[in-house]
Amino acid sequence: MRTRFDSELETLYVSMIKMGSLSEEALSSIQSALKGGDRKALESVLQTTHSIDEKEREIEALCLRLLLRRQPVAKDLRTISSAMKMVSDIERIGDNAGDIAEILPFITEEELPGRIGLDTMCGAVIDMVTSAIDAFVHSDAAKASSVIASDDIVDKAFVDAKELITGMIRSGDKDAAAAPDLLMIAKYLERMGDHAASLARWVLNSVDASGDWINNPVKVD
Repeated sequence: MRTRFDSELETLYVSMIKMGSLSEEALSSIQSALKGGDRKALESVLQTTHSIDEKEREIEALCLRLLLRRQPVAKDLRTISSAMKMVSDIERIGDNAGDIAEILPFITEEELPGRIGLDTMCGAVIDMVTSAIDAFVHSDAAKASSVIASDDIVDKAFVDAKELITGMIRSGDKDAAAAPDLLMIAKYLERMGDHAASLARWVLNSVDASGDWINNPVKVD
């Protein structure tokens, strides 16, 4: 019985990795466009977000089967319940990527997002998502805590971007017309950082039964 459960749990891990990879794929296309690359890649983002939605439903169904048929306890129960919460955050990251893909075509100056640092923000979010999924699969509390700490970097980048965009408006910069779209993209990226940090918190929930992780996450050297 335990061997069967472990096999199904392994399927869950693989599915989580695939869902995380899909979100990274969408974010990578966004980052490429933000860097002034080929924006045709954006056409695939919406399809990728649909794949993310399908994977979310698949994982939720698997988790429910594990809960109903296997009736797991202790760490196994925390792992499955955390996975169900995590897929929701990954799905929202995918949604935000789709939102950005719809906005970017209206920004005509390719170098503008890079000047604001939005491509750097996107890269930081990609790293956070990748690390959070890896931490879940390997029950790595230290890595999860480092993801939570990384959210401060994204938050600071958002504040910096907002100041630059505000400065564009005040100075009458020729690119100021793009300011509302740029600010919206920056806000979506900041939200993605929050969702990535939430992923990491659910990882800590899966490995720490005490609940101390909520206010006192594992310190990282």
